Amino acid sequence: MEFRHLHYFLAIAEEGSFNRAADRLRISQPSLSRQVQALERELGQSLFDRTARGATPTAAGDALLQHARQLLALEASTQEVVSGATKIREVVTIGVPPGTSSEWLVNLVGRLDEEVPGCALQLVEANSTNQLRMLREGRLDLCMVHQAPPSDCSSWKLREEPFGLAVRPGHALASAASCSLRDLDGLRVLVHSRDQVPTQQDGLMSAAVEAGIRPYWQFAQFVEHALAGAAAAKADAVLVSRYTAQKQMPGWPWHPLTELPLAMTTWLVCQRHTRAVVSDVTTAIMS
Repeated sequence: MEFRHLHYFLAIAEEGSFNRAADRLRISQPSLSRQVQALERELGQSLFDRTARGATPTAAGDALLQHARQLLALEASTQEVVSGATKIREVVTIGVPPGTSSEWLVNLVGRLDEEVPGCALQLVEANSTNQLRMLREGRLDLCMVHQAPPSDCSSWKLREEPFGLAVRPGHALASAASCSLRDLDGLRVLVHSRDQVPTQQDGLMSAAVEAGIRPYWQFAQFVEHALAGAAAAKADAVLVSRYTAQKQMPGWPWHPLTELPLAMTTWLVCQRHTRAVVSDVTTAIMS
């Protein structure tokens, strides 16, 4: 028994006429009659009483009518299930470091939605150390980290944001066009902790020793509460990106730091063997 035969049978039963059913189905009346006759032969039963006024189901036809409606409803729901399965999106979980530009992230998510429609993104905020641990545990598919990637992972340099000094309002350096390394001598400078930006401390300490200067370094983890952290540390200046200074430290002028081209590098990292959709997302991010 074919579903199309049931569609034909149901149309005749609902219209009460072979002619009206043929018009509804957009086929010829003789063709419709032949299809119903084939169904009757297969079932070994007459399904309609045919009269000049139309067609009405026989007892066998009435019995088939309810069953046909159930089968055709099941057919429709089966098509929906199969069609819906093609629309299911694979989840890709991406680690994001604190302090990442929200504007940049929103633009990235929008671009990935367009370029990788089979992907459903989940963003997890965590520092670099925790992200890499979560990657190894299988809890992240991709990491965005501020430290050198492990050699056993695939990695790409994603972006660089130069560091500069956000200077306390009223300080002598606040009105300067830029700040040099020597301007840090004797200042209380708040700097990201090693856990947050692993390469920053080593570069700063080495450069200060070579320049013969002695800033009073204050190391701490901070992003959203950079202003409060600076107040707690009684810092004269804070080493941050322009974005962090603008968003988290209003009123503190930000200056490029000359003679010390420090930048916060963000690496995109994933396992060497990963799902196809993760590779697609990686390609889209780096394009």
